[in-house]
Order: sequence, then C-alpha cells, then structure tokens
Amino acid sequence: MVRNLLRVITLLSLSVLVVASAIAQGEVLRYQAEKGVVHKYKVSTDITQKAQVMGQDMVSTVNTALELSLEGQESKDNQLIFIGKIEKNLSKLDSPMMKDTAMVYKEINGKRIQVVASPSGKVSKTVALDSIPRPANQMVGNLISIEMLRRFFVELPEKAVAVGDTWKQTKPDTTVQQGMKMIVKPDVTFKVAGTETKNGYECLKITYEGTSTQYGSGSRQGMELVIDGTGKTKGTSYFAPKQGILVSAESTGSSDMNISGAGEQMFTMTQSMTTTSKVTLVK
Repeated sequence: MVRNLLRVITLLSLSVLVVASAIAQGEVLRYQAEKGVVHKYKVSTDITQKAQVMGQDMVSTVNTALELSLEGQESKDNQLIFIGKIEKNLSKLDSPMMKDTAMVYKEINGKRIQVVASPSGKVSKTVALDSIPRPANQMVGNLISIEMLRRFFVELPEKAVAVGDTWKQTKPDTTVQQGMKMIVKPDVTFKVAGTETKNGYECLKITYEGTSTQYGSGSRQGMELVIDGTGKTKGTSYFAPKQGILVSAESTGSSDMNISGAGEQMFTMTQSMTTTSKVTLVK
C-alpha cells in the first residue's frame, strides 16, 4: 500500500516537472474546441455603480450568480466555434428604485449563444441562436448579455512564451449592446507568472493589469446617447495549456464615464463603477 502510494506521488511529481520544464522552455498557447465536449462554469459578478444626475447622487449594486456551459463545435477556417448556454441565474439588486430585490430570469436559461474565436482567443463574433428576452433592468441585462461570454477568452500571444514572459493587448474591441456601439481601446500587459495546479489541471498562472479608454454612441430607450470614459483592470487567469481551456479567473475593474443625451431629452451625467468577478470551471 505504502509502495503504491509512493509510486503515485512520484508519478505526479514527475508530471508536474515535465509541465514546468516545457513551460520554462516556452510554448505556443492555444485554445481548443473538441466537438461535443462540454465544460461547465460558475460565474459570479459584483458591481457597485455611482451616478450623478443634475446634482443628485444615486448608488446601485447588483450581484449575479450564473451557471453556464460551453460546448465545443467543429473548427472552420482556423476559427473555433462554441455553443454557450446559461443553465441557472440569480441576480440581487439594490438601487433607489428597487430595494434588495432578488430575481431569476428563467426565460433565458437554456438559450443557445454561438461564440466564434481564434485559437489565440480573439472573439470575432457572438450570435444568439435562440430568441433571448432581455431583462428589464439595464445593469442585470449587461451582466448576462451574449457579450459576457467574451470573458472566457484571455487573448493569448502569437509567439511562444515561458514563465516570466509578457505581452500586451492594445487592439481596439467593438461591441454592440442595447443599441449602443461601444469601442474599447485597451492597454493591458499580461505576464506568465508561473505554473500551478488548479481544480486538478496543470495550469499557467497568467496575471494582467492595465487601462483602457471607452467611447460609445447610439440609441437606448428612445434617447440618443454619447458615452466616453476611462477604465482600469487587474486580474489573474489560470489556463490549462494541454487541454486548451480556461480553468479559473478572478478580476477587478473600475471605470469613470461621462454620459450625455441629445435631442429633446438633453442631459449630462457622470458614472463611476467598480466590478469584481470570478469564473470557475466546475466540470
């Protein structure tokens, strides 16, 4: 019994050394989409939003807890295709208009969202394959929109990296949410901080930190809006290079924005937001 246990421990130690040695020498990191293979995640997000409108301060908080699945599909033209589904959701909201309210949006559960990404994690498209009703509350709606699936793909470098190597993300990203076209220009530095076993997977620990500028315009609830602002982000992701999947991620962020309305309902407001989020692979 003791001999078998020592043998297992030795084999595990050797496997860790092999992984660490490969990373130390550098390797190209890529996501994988194996057809029919489903990975399930738990996602939690906490947001505090402070706004000032015509001299009046308003504070809102929202907490969401989601369970979702991500299923690999076929790969085409060097693009990976996944189908995402929200399996369960719970939101808690506290705002001047809704005090300590818990909400479950059952109508969005099981609805399919297609995600197209490159092997390096650049998401090129998110498409709702089913009709997905949008929650009436804007803060909750933004958290469980089809764009949320982008957070599962940390953009990996094109070149091989080893422990201690860094790379930057500076390419602008454009999304459309609730009639608003948003352009985010990041300046974020990523670093392979080391190797670590997470949830049974041999992972790379990837840290990142940086800033961004944001600009958006469009129509929302009959009003023409213009948004501009700045943001900061910091986090840690655990990526399993052998399986090509995200295993865990934690992040914090903050933003300050100016929002102005044109037309008959002209107004200006400032808004600051702090966000913490956590993603965990559970199956």
